[in-house]
Amino acid sequence: MERLRITIEFNKNRKEELNLYEKLQSYSNPAAYVKDVLRGLLPIPGKINITGNENNSAEFINNEEDEEDLMDI
Repeated sequence: MERLRITIEFNKNRKEELNLYEKLQSYSNPAAYVKDVLRGLLPIPGKINITGNENNSAEFINNEEDEEDLMDI
């Protein structure tokens, strides 16, 4: 199976971007963590997660098995 990749660049001279980079590096698999946040499986860091409101929930259907699902947090 061919993988598609997106590269994220961080500016090491900007403290905020350097902090984001270091935060991502703290996860065992940073790419899987980002993907799970985009899927809605994990909350966006620093944001309030409201549960129980079905109108704001997103459903992602994946017909293929994915080796990089939920992260070990």
